[in-house]
Amino acid sequence: MSMENSMSKNALNKSASTWAPVRANSVANQIVEQVREALFAGNFQTGDMLGSEKDLAEQFDVSRITVRDALRTLETMGIVEIKVGAGGGARIAEGNLDHFSDALAIQFKLSGVTEFEILDMQVAIECKAAELATLNRTPENLEELREILEEAEGLLDDPTGFTQAGQRFHLAVVEASGNRALIAQFKALRHVVWPQNARRANRGIAEHAQKVHQKLYTMIDKGDHEAARKLMVAHLESIRAVAFPENGKEVASGPICC
Repeated sequence: MSMENSMSKNALNKSASTWAPVRANSVANQIVEQVREALFAGNFQTGDMLGSEKDLAEQFDVSRITVRDALRTLETMGIVEIKVGAGGGARIAEGNLDHFSDALAIQFKLSGVTEFEILDMQVAIECKAAELATLNRTPENLEELREILEEAEGLLDDPTGFTQAGQRFHLAVVEASGNRALIAQFKALRHVVWPQNARRANRGIAEHAQKVHQKLYTMIDKGDHEAARKLMVAHLESIRAVAFPENGKEVASGPICC
């Protein structure tokens, strides 16, 4: 027996000893729940083989159709990857935070989460990210921030171009934090915080935003975490004041994206 086959057999044995037979209604959902709980309990890691439809049907004592339904749900949730054909079966999937970001953005929209609520979350994420960026930024992060600032300087009279550069700067600050959870959540906010129909920055707003961004870059470069956090708070609160005049909850013609 090859080493690969031996490893697969061991993984299958571990899988078989984890599951409990299920016979009630919504059997496929119970299988999904067991796999989910086993993942969070640390019983499985990325790449672990769960088995083929036939293997899992025997382990759960259910039909292959039931297992197929459960696997479809698990695949949609991003928990498993399914390979068909010889040597195929279900494995625990590789993590994909972009998948999470897109799914969360969709749920924000479908649930009617308001722009005001999103801005609250944006403040929490970006202020912490600015603070962490002063501690965790890499030379590559600083180079990216410098390049965006240089590009934005030539776009002060181009509302669309400057707005897009400003958005990239904010994302680059969050990425410089090195915190993947913050980055994934921030990406999910972008569809609401930066809608396509948002008002664009005129020359005066662009010049002010550019000065703030330049100060933020300097603070991140110097490692001044307290100053970076405070400046980001003030910057985002000024955007909120324009988007929500007099602390109202009605957006005034859409938030300004920078």
